[in-house]
Amino acid sequence: MTDHTEHPPTGRPAGRVKARRPAGVVVVVTVALAALVLAVAGTLLWWLGDRLPEGADRTRTENQRLQVAGLARQLADAAQDGELTDPEIGRIVRADPWRVDRPGAGGVRVVVTTVPALADEPASCTEFTLAAPLGPGTEAAHHPAKEDCPLPD
Repeated sequence: MTDHTEHPPTGRPAGRVKARRPAGVVVVVTVALAALVLAVAGTLLWWLGDRLPEGADRTRTENQRLQVAGLARQLADAAQDGELTDPEIGRIVRADPWRVDRPGAGGVRVVVTTVPALADEPASCTEFTLAAPLGPGTEAAHHPAKEDCPLPD
């Protein structure tokens, strides 16, 4: 009988089997690792940026800007029916201290404390003015109030 040598399914003779990785797999793994490192570094920088003093100030300023824009939009929406009542204003500003003035011509001026006083900072308030006549198309102009902020009850 003759000796028979079996070959593995690779088609290479036995004893010559060598693991070879295609270059594409190495490139894919390298790109995936680089993407992971960049994602971790970006997340870390984002997290630290919010924790640094200037990052916190930037976040607080942006939050206040968004709050003021939201209040202006809600006040204008509430005035679309031709009037802006005290209960509507109270529902919009929620727990923030506020006061309203209604000059004779039918317009409305609302002053809202948008940033409460902190230990080292005074309170900040915004004045919203809705010109007469109230109704569809009414807009609420807003700017920092020049007078004292309303105090909480």
